[in-house]
Amino acid sequence: MLQKRDRLLEVTAKAANVLLTLDNFDEAVNMALQVLGEGIDCDFVIVLENVFESATPLPNFCDFIYEWTISDVLPISVTFGSKRVPAELLGLDFLEQYFLEGKGFGGLLEEWSDPMRSVLASINIQSAYAVPIHVKGQWWGILCLDYCRAPVQISAAEISVLMTIADCIGSAIQRDRTRKEREQITQQRATELEAYNQLLLRRDQLLEVTAKAANVLLTQDSIEVAMDTALTILIEGTGCDRLEVLENVYESSSSMPVRYLDAILKCRNPKFEIIRDSIGPAEAAELSDAFRKYFLEMDGFGGLLEEWDEPLRSWLANIQVQSTYAVPIRANGYWWGILCFDYCRAPIQFNPAEVAVLKTMADCIGSAIQRDRTQKLILQAEQNRAVELAKANDAMRRSIDWLARDPDMNAFLGHLLQELAMQFDTQNAQIVLYNPHDQTLQTLVSLIDDEISLSPPYTTKATAQTWLGWEILLRSSKPIPFNTDTEPHLFLPGCLEFYRQQNKQGIVCTLLKQDEQPLGFIEFAYHNRETFSESELELVQSLAQQATLAIQLTRLAEEAQQLALLQERTRMAREIHDTLAQAFGGILMQLQAATHFATTQAEKAQNHLLTAQALAREGLAEARRSVWTLYLETAEYEDLAKAIAKFIAQASSGQSISINLAIDGTPYRLHPDLGLNLLRIAQESITNALRHANAQTIQVNLRYHSQTLQLSIRDDGCGFEPQSPTRGFGLLGMQQRATRIGATWHLVSQAGHGTTVTVSIADPMLP
Repeated sequence: MLQKRDRLLEVTAKAANVLLTLDNFDEAVNMALQVLGEGIDCDFVIVLENVFESATPLPNFCDFIYEWTISDVLPISVTFGSKRVPAELLGLDFLEQYFLEGKGFGGLLEEWSDPMRSVLASINIQSAYAVPIHVKGQWWGILCLDYCRAPVQISAAEISVLMTIADCIGSAIQRDRTRKEREQITQQRATELEAYNQLLLRRDQLLEVTAKAANVLLTQDSIEVAMDTALTILIEGTGCDRLEVLENVYESSSSMPVRYLDAILKCRNPKFEIIRDSIGPAEAAELSDAFRKYFLEMDGFGGLLEEWDEPLRSWLANIQVQSTYAVPIRANGYWWGILCFDYCRAPIQFNPAEVAVLKTMADCIGSAIQRDRTQKLILQAEQNRAVELAKANDAMRRSIDWLARDPDMNAFLGHLLQELAMQFDTQNAQIVLYNPHDQTLQTLVSLIDDEISLSPPYTTKATAQTWLGWEILLRSSKPIPFNTDTEPHLFLPGCLEFYRQQNKQGIVCTLLKQDEQPLGFIEFAYHNRETFSESELELVQSLAQQATLAIQLTRLAEEAQQLALLQERTRMAREIHDTLAQAFGGILMQLQAATHFATTQAEKAQNHLLTAQALAREGLAEARRSVWTLYLETAEYEDLAKAIAKFIAQASSGQSISINLAIDGTPYRLHPDLGLNLLRIAQESITNALRHANAQTIQVNLRYHSQTLQLSIRDDGCGFEPQSPTRGFGLLGMQQRATRIGATWHLVSQAGHGTTVTVSIADPMLP
């Protein structure tokens, strides 16, 4: 018995060595089974593998995977007629008891239970021994040793050795399967890596093509040339047979196009050309649902022909497509069209990453289209702006020329309304002034059927507080349109019915204001207009500003005229006071004295009459001098030296007093207002000296320097005390004139030593 066991152990060791040393696993197992079979002198050595078809602890089948038989004997699987034995044939309870939970079973044929005994008997087995094979602790299969020539009995100890052999086989199987799994994983990873590398390579190629196409789209000035070149790059870089750019054509506010234009079509081979210029309305309607799904709601679709839905699949088949990829072209978020890559020679499949690159291409095309459209819109806007600015400049130039030609404000404002009407193709407009004192609005001038009118056929006066449009105008910095149908309450009383009779759609009103104070507004009627451009509204504002300027200039002119009239009245009052009034007063006194002495002292009366005559002559001379100054032209005041010389010549006529004029420096022309006031100061000083000073000589000095001008009048008369309260109205007038022109006025006088008046002005105003 020990000898038999030792022999079995020796055989086990040899079999284990074979399993460990041979590289070919199948060869190693078969060799190990041969060593085992020959070593223990059995007829069959079999390895069965469990086959599970459900998640149960017991197998559904047992497969013959390795068999060894003695020579000239058929393998049991051949005799049995199948490489697979149903587990039920072996007995499920038997398998569970002895192999799932036990350590195997063996013995003479009669020791086996049915149905196993019948199975063994059917293949002439006289004794059999079977032990479980475990892999990773799980029951994997069965090792069977069968004796057919004679029944052989094996002890329990020998069965334990068989279990060792089974464990060796199980370990070998586990090791081989682990190796094969690793090799398979390695191979699978290598395959996946290669596929991924190919994917990256294709994607890199697509990205490179996209970059080239994008560069062309970004750098080419002409969108047509850029698109043609970019699509040539794409068709060559992607290897597709046909590349199409379809442009959507919409009608009204429909979300889906009514047809699709073949904006660009490129083919690698002429036989794939499509003879059409668009997908017409009928086809577009048929494909509408599919196109909505793929391009409006999704980011495109692609794949083999059979992956596309009907009716799109049949439509693609008709144009020889085997696989195609189409992505929407969007311009500024708006679905503009479709970019299609058609493969007609052979079906090509793209993965999602590659489809994403195609979408990038479509985005580049969409951006180029949008950029081109934006540039064209900007160019068109600039051209329109230039035209409108030219029109506005012409209108403003004509208005300014008119203002320079005709100072009448109403005529100018009427012309301005005509300009406004011409620019906006209207025949009705008006300018309304605001009176802040009684808060009323009064039509100043209007345009009725292209004719200027000061009395339009509607109410021309309204209260600002009761007109809602006035509050809106006060709050707005831009022209505002009012519609006759939707905003009738914003029209002045009477104007609404007039404009409706004229079939006008509405008016545009612009506030006239100066220093944030409202002056009124200008309005014009329009017809068949929905909106006005910014440049048009700017033109309205420009014309409104001209109207404001004209109104303000007119008001300033009126104020200046009133001021000038007041100043002239004041001057004449001074002239009358200092000359005629005093002369008449003296004459009256002399005549009264002559009357008093006429009967008693005739000689005295005669003297008083002679004195009255002298006073009359002197008053007449003063009156002539005053009248002379009124006749001077404005331009004559610019040459101060000449004007003073003329006055001296006139004043010294018939006088025994010597009046001299000395000029230092080169005379230059002055502003008329400056010359007028300096002349008046010289006149006043000379007149005072002639009337009151009893002077023998009057010296006038006029000194011209580049930065200063000085006028001085000196007499050698009796003089007076400057602080005396009897200073005349004339001295005060001279001081006021000097102050008004920004000059310094200086008086030097002393009783018995004459009088000197000096006026100095820095940086004198030039004409």
